[in-house]
Amino acid sequence: MFIDSHAHLEMREFDQDRDQVVAGAAAAGVDYIITVGTNPAGLPGGRPDCGQYPAVYAAIGIHPHDAGEH
Repeated sequence: MFIDSHAHLEMREFDQDRDQVVAGAAAAGVDYIITVGTNPAGLPGGRPDCGQYPAVYAAIGIHPHDAGEH
């Protein structure tokens, strides 16, 4: 079993090809992806497509660079 333990699929840079990225990872043998939210505005749980990918899980937190804002 392979797990990508640190991805940022919630980032807008993946808006155009997120489906292909997730499918490509699965085709390469990645069983699960953990996508890491770095600030409340970008948390995967706030995305309308959250739960669309059964193999993608969210880790929710605040990056130390953003800690002063919270």
